[in-house]
Amino acid sequence: MPATALQTGAEMPAAFQILFVLVPLLVAALGFAIAAVPHRLARWRIRGADGTAQVDPNQTLLLVIRIGGVVVAIIALLMAFGASGVMF
Repeated sequence: MPATALQTGAEMPAAFQILFVLVPLLVAALGFAIAAVPHRLARWRIRGADGTAQVDPNQTLLLVIRIGGVVVAIIALLMAFGASGVMF
């Protein structure tokens, strides 16, 4: 079976290298944004009999959203700057 480009150590073009760093950085930034302001994601507006009302989330849901955002951001940073063997 012939060796692939990654197995032979061939370099990727610079555009791909930049892409593989910028996309995880964007995902990390969005993950940290989700962890910073989970209220915007978890607040619902419903229409009741007397008009509109807001349903505010409980603290457990906010904590889970914060933890999820941080976990996504950490994984994205590992993909951007970690060694290639870290994820596999």
